[in-house]
Amino acid sequence: MIETHKDKEKLLYLIIEKVPNMIEAHIQNMLQKTENFHKVIEDLEAYRTSLYSIYTTVARILFKENEEYIEALQQLEKTGYEVGLYFGEVKEMNRETFLQLTHSIRIHSFDYVCSLINVHLSKPEERSFLISRLFEILNARFNSCVNGFLSAKDKQIHYLHNQKLSIMGQMAAGMAHEIRNPLCSIKGFQQLMKRMVLNKTANTNNFLNYIDICINEITKIENLVYDFLLLARKGDSRKRSWEKVNINQIFQKIHALAACFALEKNVTLHLSLPSTTLFTYGISSYIEQIMLNIIKNSISALHPGGLLLINLYPSIDSKEAILTFVDNGIGIPENHINKIFEPFFTTKEDGTGLGLSICKRLVEEMRGSILIQSKEKEGTTVEIRLPLVPHVM
Repeated sequence: MIETHKDKEKLLYLIIEKVPNMIEAHIQNMLQKTENFHKVIEDLEAYRTSLYSIYTTVARILFKENEEYIEALQQLEKTGYEVGLYFGEVKEMNRETFLQLTHSIRIHSFDYVCSLINVHLSKPEERSFLISRLFEILNARFNSCVNGFLSAKDKQIHYLHNQKLSIMGQMAAGMAHEIRNPLCSIKGFQQLMKRMVLNKTANTNNFLNYIDICINEITKIENLVYDFLLLARKGDSRKRSWEKVNINQIFQKIHALAACFALEKNVTLHLSLPSTTLFTYGISSYIEQIMLNIIKNSISALHPGGLLLINLYPSIDSKEAILTFVDNGIGIPENHINKIFEPFFTTKEDGTGLGLSICKRLVEEMRGSILIQSKEKEGTTVEIRLPLVPHVM
């Protein structure tokens, strides 16, 4: 330990005087080595202030007496752990950036302080003692930071794993439920047909009717499996099958089909198209399926006499096609709005809960976005945006 109080005070002063230089060297190092470091940190001035507090704390711990030194070291480990948690949980910093940051701090602290110790202390034992302490302090800080950071990441991984298991369980339960219903119908009619044959009460018309029912139920299962596979396969469509799609044309085609649904429900359907033809790059069958799903959902939410407005227009910067579906139906409860894109979430007795999940998946696959806003008893607005491509001559 340094023998005279005067030498301690002088060296501590010199180290603290160098702190701004240490901080600047560290920040410049991170800006060079880490892309968008200023965006990761967000507020560099606040970061500088925080580092100043850390560096000066480390400098003061260096010269404390044994008991005070041990207590200060323990406190440093505690705050280091909290800093690691902050970078892992709040800032959500990736591992590589975090390790670069902590390594850079250690290197610049050690280099600057060691050079001052070597220049201003003549006794080898004093230099050796302080350098050993400095190494211990920086290691304690580094290790506690890493432990806090890893703890935060472990929590995130555990949460995501549980969330994944929960979603898989919900999807499996939903799939089983939706398949079981038509299977029960098929089994029931098969048993009925068998009894009719055994009792010799069968006739051709009844058999044909029951067979048609079974075929319809099998078709439901096939459609469900197709939708489920479509939902599960991300990025499965090949780019070669993509094309420049005339959105106006698809809208008019779907409008003709949707008019039948509107007539059955006794609601009004109004279509508004732009004067210019809008094109996107994607798959026409995807866009048809998206539009039909949204229109069917909207019409099912309407009371007799209700209104569905369908609009297509270009964005102000002409980079996107905007499709809106506005109805004055029953709306979506506030506690349901965050769940509507979850697979198998539905409030309909005859719904599978896959429609909106598939719509979202298909829209995002074509590099678009979908937004739903709703108020219970007032209505719902669905907005879909797809990237525009130049008009094809």
